[in-house]
Amino acid sequence: MIILALILLSLLFPFPSFATEEFETNYNVTYKLLSNGKMEVSQDISLTNKLSNIYATQYSLTLRGGEIENIQAYDEEGPLKTEIKQDNETITVTVDFNKQVVGTGKTLKFKLTYLALNLAQKKGQIWEINIPRLAEQNTIDNYSLTMVIPKNLGKPAYIRPYPVEQLGEENYNLFRFTKNQVSSSGINAAFGEFQIFDFNLFYHLENPNQVRGEIEIAIPPDTAFQKVIYQKIEPEPLNVKVDTDGNWLAKYILAPKQKMTVTAVGKVKLFSQPQESFPPPKKENLQNNLLPQKFWEVDNPTIFKKAQVLKTPKAIYDFVVKTLDYDFERVKEGAERMGALKSLDYPKQAICMEFTDLFIALARAAGIPAREVNGFAYTTNEKLKPIGLAIDVLHSWPEYYDEKRKVWIPVDPTWEKTTGGVDYFSKSDLNHFTFVIHGESSQTPYPPGSYKKNETPTKDIHVVFGKYEKESEPDLRANFNLPQQIYWGAKNKGKIIVRNHGSAAVYNLKIKIISQGVNLKYPKSPNFDFPIFPPFANEEIEVELSPKEFIGSSKGGITLFLNELQFSYPLKIGLLPEKLIFLTGGIILGINLLIFLTKTKFYVRKNQ
Repeated sequence: MIILALILLSLLFPFPSFATEEFETNYNVTYKLLSNGKMEVSQDISLTNKLSNIYATQYSLTLRGGEIENIQAYDEEGPLKTEIKQDNETITVTVDFNKQVVGTGKTLKFKLTYLALNLAQKKGQIWEINIPRLAEQNTIDNYSLTMVIPKNLGKPAYIRPYPVEQLGEENYNLFRFTKNQVSSSGINAAFGEFQIFDFNLFYHLENPNQVRGEIEIAIPPDTAFQKVIYQKIEPEPLNVKVDTDGNWLAKYILAPKQKMTVTAVGKVKLFSQPQESFPPPKKENLQNNLLPQKFWEVDNPTIFKKAQVLKTPKAIYDFVVKTLDYDFERVKEGAERMGALKSLDYPKQAICMEFTDLFIALARAAGIPAREVNGFAYTTNEKLKPIGLAIDVLHSWPEYYDEKRKVWIPVDPTWEKTTGGVDYFSKSDLNHFTFVIHGESSQTPYPPGSYKKNETPTKDIHVVFGKYEKESEPDLRANFNLPQQIYWGAKNKGKIIVRNHGSAAVYNLKIKIISQGVNLKYPKSPNFDFPIFPPFANEEIEVELSPKEFIGSSKGGITLFLNELQFSYPLKIGLLPEKLIFLTGGIILGINLLIFLTKTKFYVRKNQ
């Protein structure tokens, strides 16, 4: 009697332990997602004898690290007897066959079905599915896997690896995979257009000086893969500027010795594919993302030599994952950052900072623009959770610039290492929320969670799954701080103030000013083109006005265009101010009266 032991590695994936020279094995496996979140697994298995003197009497399935229920087995004669044994975290299912098939080329066919409880998870707006890789692939002759997903879950945000075939039925979409695909990486997929997180961030500010001081804090920005919608920032910043790395810096003025807590509340919308409308970076900024920085020893001979061998982002990513080991003992607040070069000396003591720094240094040395991202990364893995209960510990990951696609691509070598090989290079997983970007500097600006009180540390970062809400329309407004009437020869100065009162950024904002009856002059060269104009952004345009005509009075005005929006400001145009006209008229009248009186007096004296 031959016992066929088919082991399910990690999460419900079988591999046989019997000799391949005895049987030819064929598997047709289906994973169907049900409305309750369980996966209905169906295995159609055939065992073909290669020898004349053997036959199979039992089938054994061992499950490790997973939960299943409702196990059933059938062959052409009906139900098969099953026996279940549980030992700690291991479940063993034994199936007794109804008949024995003897003879070379004879085939035994049977079906095994069960429900898998933890392969699919609903996370916010997204359904995530993780089917682990197929182990011991050399003992399986033919293997085909079909993933069946309800159409009401929406289009796939990503599927890795990409299926060899996609079919549509009335209520389901079918995705087919080959043995080689499932053996190398398993299947990692998400369904839904985007993910939503709600956030509540606190920044504790203090001016220790005896004079008024200006401070800028980094609030979460838009990127190609995320859009931030702010419900409120209290108190409101005076302005929000975009730096060369794409960070949003909110400006505040603090009085001497003043303390202030800023609260930022909003939603972030994460995309699996880059936004088409998001502006690409400028070429001069990309050059800065090739330079050495502290922790990124680009010009070090060891780093440079290794980069010339690796050359591509994928090769560099694979090298980092293979070279460094994650040290769970170092995951604590205040862990000293080693940098790229030192991480090569201590490869078994790396955490996310070292995985990120080594990737960036090697990429830059290979001529590939790269930068660091600090932010929040959601995971159900207790060992990887980046946010503590009472303190704020952020995750970091690198990005490299894809010249062909003209977009920054996020990758996470740390998570590939700590998840046992899940691909975090070729997909965006909708769980990484960017707080700040470090490109020109490897250390600044500081992310949320860094602005602490001097007293007991507090938890200043709160991020949870949110619900989709319809986005409000852009709310751009213009304030004309200008005189209502201008005159020839006078200094007619003022400002035009543009402010984003909306909850989201406006992309590719173009400002245009047209004047009627007046000449416009700009004492300071203004900015009329904004690739990104964040919420709470404020732009002041200083102007000087002068009448086009020297003589006479007339009406004119200024028209301001903010993309398709139009704002008008009427102007009265005069030769001289009214008060000056009355004063001038009085002077002229007085002079004429004086001349008249002088002539009259002279005439009287002459006649005398």
